[in-house]
Amino acid sequence: MVTLAAVTRSGFVESIHQGYICVVDGDGKVVYQKGDIDTRIFFRSSAKPIQVIPFIQSGGAKAMNYTLKELAIACASHTGEAQHQETVLKILERLGLDADQLHCGVMSPYNPEENKKLIAKNEKPTTLHASCSGKHTAMLAYCKYRGYDITDYENPDHPLQKEILKTLCEFTEEPEKSISIGVDGCGLPIFMLPVRKMALSYARITKYSQDEKNQYYDACRTIFEAMNAHPEMVAGTKEFDTELMEVTKGKLIAKIGAEAVYCLGIKNGNLGICVKIADGGERAVYPVVMQILLELGVLDKSEYSKLEHWHKFELKNYRDEHIGDIIPVFHLKEEVYPGKKI
Repeated sequence: MVTLAAVTRSGFVESIHQGYICVVDGDGKVVYQKGDIDTRIFFRSSAKPIQVIPFIQSGGAKAMNYTLKELAIACASHTGEAQHQETVLKILERLGLDADQLHCGVMSPYNPEENKKLIAKNEKPTTLHASCSGKHTAMLAYCKYRGYDITDYENPDHPLQKEILKTLCEFTEEPEKSISIGVDGCGLPIFMLPVRKMALSYARITKYSQDEKNQYYDACRTIFEAMNAHPEMVAGTKEFDTELMEVTKGKLIAKIGAEAVYCLGIKNGNLGICVKIADGGERAVYPVVMQILLELGVLDKSEYSKLEHWHKFELKNYRDEHIGDIIPVFHLKEEVYPGKKI
């Protein structure tokens, strides 16, 4: 592990966040790394673009009349806004299903304004508010397309989950026997892989999306198109994933995962990136990702100016005074430590 971000207060370093970074190209060559990139971590929600590939690849998404907007929410950890609820509900109604058949669990919406509305109305959240409801809906749609049982689609032994695992192995070049399987926050199987293999999977999505001869061309191109056409579905209002893809307009795909996992695919160079903050502190992810994008030359001046607030993340006290920042303290080629020594 290396120190990737520092939390400052009044010009002093108060806390640090350590972790791992891996940047690989479409051929699997490691371009940059920080820390031991063979460290195994859970993919969490950064796996969602991989998990939707069998649905698209099989022709299921087309057969079930999925739009790009609906495919975007299949890749999402959305914030439970009205636009997300309505999109998921529309799909369920088309499938002849209801929200109770989603096995993602019930959670309050991440979006604070949406949560306030529920409280003001004295209403309880539903599965439609759950951040993974779009992915679960796509899995139900795929089960209906294939004729699979929909009552236990989250079971690791379900044929749907077996297909997802097979696809993951292909995109990561990781043998199935080497992949440990846990339970994600929404109840689905989730995979433990080396950091570098997670980066590789995003490099492969990116590379295949631009290679018409590849068998996964259509699926990967569609994922790129969906996430960039509707970034508001992938996360939500004022969320980093959404703002990053809105601003960069097709240059990349980006997906956060719980416990401070972050993966990106960059079209220029067919790069895949995986970031993991070891302590699970999501607050450090954004400055770290911004530093990587800046050093790789992904962002032009106009794009950077619109995203700069994510690079040096301001901290304020209860009086709304600026008292510190969360800042990256590394370069891809060397480590640097600004400010006072710890």
